[in-house]
Amino acid sequence: MSKTTLLIATAALLVFAITTAIWFGTPGETPETQAIKSLAGKYLRAVYAQDYERAYDFISSRDRRTKSKATYLRENPSFPEPTRALVGELARLMHIGKVTATLSGERATARFPVRLPDANSRVLQELFQGFDPDRLAAVAPEERQKIIKVAQTMSQEGRLPTIAGTETLDLIKEQGQWRVFVNWTDAVRVTFRAEVKEGLPWAFEPVQKVVLAKPGETLHAAYRAKNLTDTPLTAKARHIDQPKELAAKYLDVIQCFCFIRETLAPGEEKEFPLVFRVDLDVPRDIKEFIVTYQFFPLEKFPQGPSAAKQGAG
Repeated sequence: MSKTTLLIATAALLVFAITTAIWFGTPGETPETQAIKSLAGKYLRAVYAQDYERAYDFISSRDRRTKSKATYLRENPSFPEPTRALVGELARLMHIGKVTATLSGERATARFPVRLPDANSRVLQELFQGFDPDRLAAVAPEERQKIIKVAQTMSQEGRLPTIAGTETLDLIKEQGQWRVFVNWTDAVRVTFRAEVKEGLPWAFEPVQKVVLAKPGETLHAAYRAKNLTDTPLTAKARHIDQPKELAAKYLDVIQCFCFIRETLAPGEEKEFPLVFRVDLDVPRDIKEFIVTYQFFPLEKFPQGPSAAKQGAG
C-alpha cells in the first residue's frame, strides 16, 4: 500500500473512530452501561489502530450475515505491525465526555462528546513518520517507545493535537452480550462494472461487484485486468458514475487508476486499487450508485470536453 493510500486510510479511521465511544467511570453506572463500556473500549481501540480483524469480532452477527469478514477486511485494510501497535497506544490518549445512553430492550443508543488525537496533524504526522508502515518497521523498538512517550507527555501537558465532536453509537444485544450495530443492511449499494472498449484484448472485471457503504466510511475496492495477447499493450481508463448528478455530489472517488496509462506485459494480470466514500450527508432515499470503469487502447482513448465530463467522478 502506498503512503498516500495510508494517509487516506488514516483520515477514514479518524472519522470512523469519532462515531465510537469508551466510558470512563462516571457516577451512576449500571451493570448494562458497564458492559457497554467494556465492548466500546475494545472496539474503539481496534478501529483506531486499524486492527480491523479484531474490530470485526465486536460487530453484531446481524451485520456479519450481511458482510463477511473477508469482505470487511478487503474493504478496510489493516495497518501492519508495528504501526498498528503505535496507533493503538495513541488511541489510549483520547477523551470521552459524559455519555447519555438510551436503552430499549435489546437495543441501545449512546450519545457523547469525544476528543481524540488528530493523526492528520503535522505534529503527529512527523512524530509517527507519516504513519508509513515501511518507515515505522525500520524504527528500533526503543525508538518506538520514545515516540509513545513523547505523545503521552504532549497529552499530559495539553499540547496533543486533537479533534472534537459529538457522536452516536448504536448497539444490539445478542445472546446476552452487547455488540456494535453497524446496520449494513441499510447501507448504500455501490455497484462496480467493467468494460473494455475499442477492441482492447484485455479481460477486465471488478474484484468485488457490490460494496455496501455506510455514509462517511472510506472504503477500498479494486479491479482486475489481464492482457490476453502475446504483446505488451498500453491502455487508459475512465469511470462513469450514475446517477450522474447525485454521484457528482455524494460519491467521492478519492484514489483511482483512471486517466493514467497502464501497460500490461503479454499475459500479465494486475489489480488496480481504488478508494471511495459515500458522503456523510447523502439523502436517505439514495440507495445505490453505479460506477463503470472503461479501459480503452491508449491511442483510442476519448478526447475532448464531452469525454472528460463523462469520465469525471
